[in-house]
Parts: sequence; C-alpha cells; structure tokens
Amino acid sequence: MRMATSLAVILTLSMSAASGRAQGLLSGKPTAQQASVAAQASAATVAPGAAVTLWADVTPHPSMHVYAEGAAEFTPVAVKLTPHASVSFGKASYPKPALVAVPGTAEKVPAYSQPFRIAVPVTVKPTAKSGDTLTLGGAVNYQACDDRLCYPVAVAPVLWTIAVK
Repeated sequence: MRMATSLAVILTLSMSAASGRAQGLLSGKPTAQQASVAAQASAATVAPGAAVTLWADVTPHPSMHVYAEGAAEFTPVAVKLTPHASVSFGKASYPKPALVAVPGTAEKVPAYSQPFRIAVPVTVKPTAKSGDTLTLGGAVNYQACDDRLCYPVAVAPVLWTIAVK
C-alpha cells in the first residue's frame, strides 16, 4: 500500500512539474485530450533568411470531432505560438472542414472528424547564427465532441526543433 501511494505521489509531482513548465505556452490548463497532436517541420535544418513550415498534425480520437472556424458557440481549433526572437511566424492555415451534427440538435457546424494538418509558415531571420538550434513552442487549443456530449476546451502543447545551417 505504501509503495502504491509513493508511486502515485511521484507521478503526480512529475505531472505537475511538466505542466508548470508548459504553462508559458498554453492559453489554458492542460486537460484530458480527445485528440492527439504531433509536431513536425518541413525541414530539420534551415539557412538564415529561409522559410520552413511547421505542422501540427491533429488526430481526433475515434467517434470524436474537433470544431473548426465558423462553429458558432464552440471553440474552434487554433494553434498559438510563443514568440521567438530568431523567427517570424506567418498566418496558420487550416484544411476545409466537414459539416457535422451538434450533439442533441439537428444543427450542423464545421468540424474535423478525420486527421488533419495545421500549417504555419515560418521565416528564420537573417540574424540567426549558423549552428544555432531553434526550439519553437506553442499549443493547439480545441474543443471536441462525440455523438452524445461536448467536452471542455483542451490544450495540447507542441514543440518543434530546427537547426540553423
């Protein structure tokens, strides 16, 4: 019993520490996830002054949908990036959503039920030094529902690492 309690305390403290470090990137507290989010970049190395695209690949869990822009009364998916002195971020682009039913109504709103990719163009500033490693962070905020109920807004931290060549 003591060992189980000790493990629970260690796990709770570890999760709290990780959560605390991520808070600077998040617009809300991390919550239970109804989708998985993976970060990728179009290139692992970039020259100063060059462009790269950051991707956030979002996969709704089975039977879930994630709301898109235009879903009135719901929070649409959005990527929020932490400013970085060595890059400038462009406007994020989102794929065209499908129309899905709102649980408990006949209303249909734009949402994603299948995996989708958010793309953010990034320009590495000419002042970036060759050999630097850029760690770019942010969060994907979204609201999801299944066919019965809607969940609170979820926050998924994302992190990209790019080398300057």
